[in-house]
Amino acid sequence: MDITRRNFIGAAAATAAALGSAAALGGLTGCTPQPEASKPAGDAKAEGADVSANATALNPQDEGYTTNTTDFSALFEPLPMGAITLKNRIVKSPAGSDTWAPEGDTLNDNFLDYYENFAKGGASLVFVESSISKLMAVKPLEQAATGWLLDDMSKIPQLMAPVTERIHKHDAYAGFQIGVGMLTEDTTVINDMTPENIAWLKDLIIEMSVQLKAAGFDVVELHCAATQILKYMTVARTNKRTDEYGADTVENRTRFICETIQGIKEACGQDYPVQILMDAVEENDASLGNSDGFLSLEESIADALAFEAAGADTFYLRLSVPGRHIAQFAPDLMFTGYQCEGATGFGTRADFSQHFGGIATGQYSGCGLLLGATAAFKKSLKKASVSCAGYMDPRTAPDLMNNAVAQGEIDYLMITRPLTVDPELPNKLQEGRHDEIAPCCRCMHCHAKGGPAEYASDGKEYCRVNAVTQRAYTEEMPEGYALLPAEQPKKVMVVGGGPAGMEAARVAAQREHEVSLYEKKSSLGGLVSTARAFKGDHERLGDLVQYLSRQQEVNGVEVVLDTEVTADVVSQATPDVVVVAVGGARETHLEATGSVNVVSVDTLVGSDIGESVVICGAGAQAIDCALFLLAQGKKVQMVHEGAKEIIDKEQSMWVRAFVIPHLYSQGVKIWNNAKIGSLTDEGLSITLSTGEEKTLGCQTVLECYDMMPNTQLADELGSAYEVHTIGDCDTPFDIAQAIKMGNLTARAI
Repeated sequence: MDITRRNFIGAAAATAAALGSAAALGGLTGCTPQPEASKPAGDAKAEGADVSANATALNPQDEGYTTNTTDFSALFEPLPMGAITLKNRIVKSPAGSDTWAPEGDTLNDNFLDYYENFAKGGASLVFVESSISKLMAVKPLEQAATGWLLDDMSKIPQLMAPVTERIHKHDAYAGFQIGVGMLTEDTTVINDMTPENIAWLKDLIIEMSVQLKAAGFDVVELHCAATQILKYMTVARTNKRTDEYGADTVENRTRFICETIQGIKEACGQDYPVQILMDAVEENDASLGNSDGFLSLEESIADALAFEAAGADTFYLRLSVPGRHIAQFAPDLMFTGYQCEGATGFGTRADFSQHFGGIATGQYSGCGLLLGATAAFKKSLKKASVSCAGYMDPRTAPDLMNNAVAQGEIDYLMITRPLTVDPELPNKLQEGRHDEIAPCCRCMHCHAKGGPAEYASDGKEYCRVNAVTQRAYTEEMPEGYALLPAEQPKKVMVVGGGPAGMEAARVAAQREHEVSLYEKKSSLGGLVSTARAFKGDHERLGDLVQYLSRQQEVNGVEVVLDTEVTADVVSQATPDVVVVAVGGARETHLEATGSVNVVSVDTLVGSDIGESVVICGAGAQAIDCALFLLAQGKKVQMVHEGAKEIIDKEQSMWVRAFVIPHLYSQGVKIWNNAKIGSLTDEGLSITLSTGEEKTLGCQTVLECYDMMPNTQLADELGSAYEVHTIGDCDTPFDIAQAIKMGNLTARAI
């Protein structure tokens, strides 16, 4: 099959179309820019491509979910919640941050600044993670006879008041999530707890709520979802008790949580808001359809009605997937990977019209996945407000989010990832600066801990787009979140308009340097534009290019396109500093034969691709190409000269945990620790890890090795200038590392 440039124009040229310039893949002409309301940002699709029926029949997507009519009015309506009234409907959810590192009885600067930034950026309510539990190690079978737990809790007001003061300073409310221990499904804790244990745990939560209120927290959330003790009290498959706390009736299975809510209200005041984080519906993702004993929507609504009657003011809903916990609060991971929506991480794909009780809203690439569930809850509850997890991003899908609130499907948005990328999201949205909001790419590098062992990473968490997140106050960025002005403004020339170059130019300009950005192509984006063509639009890479391009304009960067920079061009520009970000170099080792052709990532589009393809390499680019080729109905094998553990190493471990099992299930064989040989008329010869020779029959070989550094220009410039190499031309890896290098380098100039 010929994957023609004509057929591929939608995928390859979309970024250029949005920017009004020629496409990143050579030879494509850019389209006329479309109004944002009629053409969503980042709408990439391989128009006319022969995508297999199997890939598209399941969970068809509505690609218009990102429309923006610039009406955000519903999102900025006030919302009563117990004794407080939120100024808008955008709330920072209580996700972990990796910033908690108190120094004795004093909160560290990173923690304080991190949470203050959300309030400063316009969030109406900022939930703080369950950080105190890290100090207290709550265990429900331990008694409080020694009083040490209560002694620790008595320190909560003094310890935590500084963070609530920081949040309140910006006309926002502070919330705290109370989590009291995670269990495995086979635990006997729930059934072994004595009445005294239960009373102790209830009193513990109530006392903690009292101390949190004294610390200035305006709302407490009870974590009753996922694998928390409170969740398992309500589930028949884990709660086998035969007393009044058993799971045989609604009254009994909800009794503990209801009594806890009532105790908090009695101790803190009847108008003190209590939020319940709970699962709306479950599916046995590890064995799809085998879901006896898993929560139905109707069961969860019945529980919620009991909680509301006990005094709960608001509900935060999740989709429960016990096999891959990460997807409980990031269910959009089930949509990562080209044309494999519904991936479970177990080599299967959920059918959202059937699984999860058919309630999941699965046509928006994971955005708003639980809107159907929130609407059902709201129809049943009397007055409590409702929100949900699941990439409720008003930057990516402004109309979808605004209309959901306006039409009564949901009351407020609980988000963390979009706010972590850009804490100013609410303010920018309200001010009509949508195009200045940094986009979350859903890459999940921000949750790089605790994953499946087979996809484990080095445990470092960071944001792809916001290089400051989780680097502030470290050795790399000791100044914290502040961007300090340059001691001496300089004339800075940035060469290369990919993510590294655009980030370096943006930050350098904000520090008051005089900055020019040169790009040899007729549009900005670099390799991101190519990646977007093969990855599709789930990761919003088109939005990233648009955002970084807009930042050049906002910050006064001079952008020079269609100019290949040489040493002579640099000399004529007379810069003080040159930042080289020209991208990495590709290698080729194979020569085509009469029956087997050889292509690269850059030439894949427009080449005659046979039905059987062997990919040399197993990095992120190779995996993305494999997914793309599978969607075209190709048979794919991969040859990897490295170890299995580093397949797709540039991606987050969570993306790997969903994508790689999907590849395996589609018949993709990855030959790890194999040696690439040469091409014959039958295919590619390799040497297996066990020493045997093997020929992989194919019509096409795609060479997609790890990229190599490209320092030629920097070497030519020598010592005549202050020269920095960043991104793939220095250390080829991924978008996140490129942006990091651009940011840190610009901070150091």
